Amino acid sequence: MTTGAEFVLNARRQLIRLIAITLTVSGCSSFLLVAILMVITRNMADLAPYLGIIALGIGGSLATLALLSHVVLWKAVIPLAVGIDGAVITSVFLLPEQTLVALPFLLVPLVIVCLGRHRPATLTTVGMSIVAGAFLAGFAPQSQVDRVIIGDSLPFISGIGIVTLLVIIWLLSDRLLAISDQAVALADNRAADAEAARQQAEEAQRTIAKQYDEQKQLLDLVSVLETPVITIGEGVLLAPIVGRLDSRRAEHLTQRLLNAVHTHRANAVIIDIAGVPTVDTMVAQLLIRTAQSLRLLGSRVVLTGITAETAMTLSHLGVSLNDMKTVRDPQEALLVLGVRP
Repeated sequence: MTTGAEFVLNARRQLIRLIAITLTVSGCSSFLLVAILMVITRNMADLAPYLGIIALGIGGSLATLALLSHVVLWKAVIPLAVGIDGAVITSVFLLPEQTLVALPFLLVPLVIVCLGRHRPATLTTVGMSIVAGAFLAGFAPQSQVDRVIIGDSLPFISGIGIVTLLVIIWLLSDRLLAISDQAVALADNRAADAEAARQQAEEAQRTIAKQYDEQKQLLDLVSVLETPVITIGEGVLLAPIVGRLDSRRAEHLTQRLLNAVHTHRANAVIIDIAGVPTVDTMVAQLLIRTAQSLRLLGSRVVLTGITAETAMTLSHLGVSLNDMKTVRDPQEALLVLGVRP
């Protein structure tokens, strides 16, 4: 995934590529025009230097285009900046009367170098542009109209204006680019934080799912231990119940007994309630429903472990266990079922 910093860097690279292409096309057009004038006027000596000036700009542009995809951005823009500065300086030497027109073009290399976001190269370009601008301002011809008012101060005043303009452009470019970099860095940090939060959420979700599976396995184990089903003879299952029997345990007991009867093809089930501390109407109804479910699968049900207190309680409550055979203990149940213990 492309980060914000990479996006901005690519955008700067595309901008510099567009500038270089524009300067190359413009330079080639100018080179062709000057060449045609040389042929028409046959003035080779005077026009040849202009071809050199144009060639400087074209060469710098082509070099930058070749380097953009291979080196860091600030290094790739150096040939373009040098080519433009060289063309500006050479043109001032050839045409001093065009000095004030050519000097503002020193801003172009400064802006281009600023796009490279390399402070030493930017500061070096600022210094060189200031020195070059101040030096070249001395080549500007003095105005005959303003000689009395401004006189020899015209180059100095022009130099101050150019220096001020260079500094302002540099400060604006540098500050705007710094703000954009800070905004991109902030966006990347927010994206990184969001990605970290997402990964933490996924990890927490996996942990919760793992804990849920472990708890489910534990509950299944507890359910098995709460309602064990033991094979004690051919086609005979024993289900000893220990502890209080409620609707949840009764449901688990019924489900396990049904599965066991179906799996082992059992024809008899012994339910031992000797370990149940209290047998009331609800417990009796639960046992009756369990026995009815087992009888639907063709299995007989024998209830054992009824104590004297349990018998008196069920008698006082008027609960009838006619749907089940009741005996004193599992050994007696085996005899009733005709199974040798």
